[in-house]
Amino acid sequence: FYLMEVEGVFLPSADTEQGEAAHRRVDCPSSACPDEDAGSEAHSDPDRPKVVRSLVLTSDRLKLTATLDLAELRGTEAVPVEYRKGRPKRVAMAPPPEDPDESEHGLIARAEPWPTDRVQLGLQALLLEEAGYSVSEAVVYYAAEKRRLTIVVDDALRAETLAVLEAAKACAAG
Repeated sequence: FYLMEVEGVFLPSADTEQGEAAHRRVDCPSSACPDEDAGSEAHSDPDRPKVVRSLVLTSDRLKLTATLDLAELRGTEAVPVEYRKGRPKRVAMAPPPEDPDESEHGLIARAEPWPTDRVQLGLQALLLEEAGYSVSEAVVYYAAEKRRLTIVVDDALRAETLAVLEAAKACAAG
């Protein structure tokens, strides 16, 4: 954070180049991208959310500007969607002791978003809420596995997000 945001030092790597490739389509702002769904039955579906790409939001109160990869909008409800090139975090847990069949297989791995991804989506949720939207969930898409993981946007996530934001501001201030 400090090197990139405070000092302005950014060194491209294989990881950042792969990340750029995963973002190519989503980084095209909605107003600049041709609508490939135009005229299709899915496009006219009223239950389908409006998708906005590269949505820039700013908050004077939070002193924060962010570009959301994608936002799915249904009326006043919004779901921010963040794209990641890699894989989700794996959390290993033992199978329940009352299930003897499961215990033969050892540990069970569960996928969950990385903490930094949770906080980034928490920031996006705060910005969307300040813009007048209701946000109850967010999504992180891990391209390596073509997997969407849903994150509940609740008071705990908001508090964690604001604490990390304040820590980042303190770091930036030196």
